[in-house]
Amino acid sequence: MKVSSFNSFSVVVKMITGLGVSKLTALYLGPQGIAVLGNLRNALDIFHKFSSGGLTNAVVKYSAENKTKPQAFSQFLSTLLYFGLVTCVISISAIFFFSDWISTLIFGNRNFVNVIQISAFVLPLHVMNIYLMSVLKGFSEFGNVIKINISAHILNLSVFAILLSIMDLEGALLAVVLVPSMMLFFTLYYVRNHFGILKSFSLSEFSSPMLKNLGQFAFMTLISSVSFPLVFLGIRSFLINTIGEVGAGYWESTLRISNYYLMFVLSLLNLYVLPKLASATTQSEFRSIVFTFYKQVLPFFILGLVIVYLLREWIVRLVFSEEFLPAVDLFLWQIVGDFFRVLALVMVYQFHAKKMMWHYIITDLFLALGLYLSALYFIPIVGLEGVVLGHALTYFLYFILILTVFRKALILEKQ
Repeated sequence: MKVSSFNSFSVVVKMITGLGVSKLTALYLGPQGIAVLGNLRNALDIFHKFSSGGLTNAVVKYSAENKTKPQAFSQFLSTLLYFGLVTCVISISAIFFFSDWISTLIFGNRNFVNVIQISAFVLPLHVMNIYLMSVLKGFSEFGNVIKINISAHILNLSVFAILLSIMDLEGALLAVVLVPSMMLFFTLYYVRNHFGILKSFSLSEFSSPMLKNLGQFAFMTLISSVSFPLVFLGIRSFLINTIGEVGAGYWESTLRISNYYLMFVLSLLNLYVLPKLASATTQSEFRSIVFTFYKQVLPFFILGLVIVYLLREWIVRLVFSEEFLPAVDLFLWQIVGDFFRVLALVMVYQFHAKKMMWHYIITDLFLALGLYLSALYFIPIVGLEGVVLGHALTYFLYFILILTVFRKALILEKQ
C-alpha cells in the first residue's frame, strides 16, 4: 500500500501530462492526427520490443533472483548486454533499410521517412533505459522507478508541446519518437549508486545457459510485441477504409482514455506484482498474491470504472474537445473489456515470472486473433461500436481461458 500511494502520485502526474498531450493533439491535429499518432505508437512498440529483445520482464526476474549473488548477476548482465547489442544492430539495420516502406505503412501518403530513420538512430538509448529501469525494479527500488517515471511524464508534455508548436504534425511525431530515449538521462542519475555492480559485466562472464533463458523470454515476448501492434494497425486500417479516418480517431481517443484509467493498475502490476511473483515458490504464495491484489485494488478499480462511465461526456470534452463527443458511445463495452483484462492480467504475469512460455504464447495469440477477428466481424454489423464490442467479448473469453489455466492454484487448492 505504501508503494501504491507513491505510485498513485506518479499516475496522477502521468494523467495530467497525458491530458495535456491529448488536448494539444485534439486542438491542433484533430481526430485524423490522433489516428496517425496511434499508428506511429504501434510501430514504435514493435521497434522497441525487437531492439530490446522483449526482455523487460526477464531483466526484472533475473535481477530480483541474483541481486545478492555477484557472480550470477555478472553472468546475467554480461549475457544481457551481448544479447541487447545483437538485437539492437539488427533492428536499426532493418528500420533504415525498410524506412520508405514503413513510412508508407504507417502514414499512408504522408512522407515522414525522416521520423522513421530518427527512431532507428535513438534505439540504443531506449534499450539501455529499458534494461536499467528493469534492474531497478528487480532490486525493489520502487521509489526511484516512480521518480524516473514522474520526470519522464513532465518531459513528455514539455517536448511534445514545444515540437508541436514549431513543426505541427511532424513535431508531434518526433516527440513521440524522442522522449522514450531521452528518459535514459534521468535513469542514469538514479542508478548511480549501483554503478559498481553494473560494471561487473565482461565477455568472459558470458553464459550460454543464461542466453538460452533470455532467448526463451524473448521468444515469448516478441510474439505478442509483434502481434498486438499489428492487430491495432490492422483494425485502424480497416476502420479508415470502412468508416473513415475520423472514426478511427474516435476509437483511438477511446483507447487513450482507457490507457489513462488503466495506468494505476498496470503500473502497479509491473512495479510490484511481477517481482513478488518472481520470488514466489509455491502455488499458495501465487494464490495469495492474486487474491490480495483483488481484495485491495479491484474495489477501487471498479469504482473508478463506474465514475468514468458516468462522467464520460465531460471526460471527452476535458481530454479532447466537443469534436470527439461521438466517442462516448464506445465507453460501455471498452470499460467492460478493460475490467476482464485486469482480472486476467494479474494471473498472466505468472507466465513471465515462471517462464511458462507456451502458455503465454498460445493465450496471447488467442487474444490477438480474437481482438482482430471480432472487430472485423462486428464493425460491418454495428459500425464503429463493433470494435469495442469485440474488445469486451474477447477479453471476457481471455479471462475464462486464463482462469482455466490456473484453476488448480486459485480454486481447487485445499484450504
